[in-house]
Amino acid sequence: MIKRLLLSVLVACLLASLPGTCSAQYSMTDQELTRLEQIFQQLSENNGRLLSDLEQSKTDLTQARLKLEEYQADLAALQNQLLVLKAESTVAKENLLTAQGLLQKANESLQAYEQEVKSERNRLTWQRNLFAGAALYFALRK
Repeated sequence: MIKRLLLSVLVACLLASLPGTCSAQYSMTDQELTRLEQIFQQLSENNGRLLSDLEQSKTDLTQARLKLEEYQADLAALQNQLLVLKAESTVAKENLLTAQGLLQKANESLQAYEQEVKSERNRLTWQRNLFAGAALYFALRK
């Protein structure tokens, strides 16, 4: 837009200064010329600031893109870690279920063994009492 304005003013000045078929001429006062120079100076300063801002924006955009690529790489690595951890978790869960099954079987076996020991103890106690009774019977019979 600034370039268009400058170009329009420049074309107008050239057309005004050309001798030829133009019958109307525009004359400027010193104040108008000074004001126009001030405007051009301000436009030039604004253009310089805008170019500087543009360069800074380009630098910021490049840095942001690099960060984005870095974050995307980190995200991909984390996703791979997540998949590995999920697989390990599944294996650990299966191992836990297997261990729980083995523990339950061991517990059932232990309970069965305790029952056998209890039965054996009861049988031995009964047998001892029977022999003690028989020994007492034979001891009193003599």
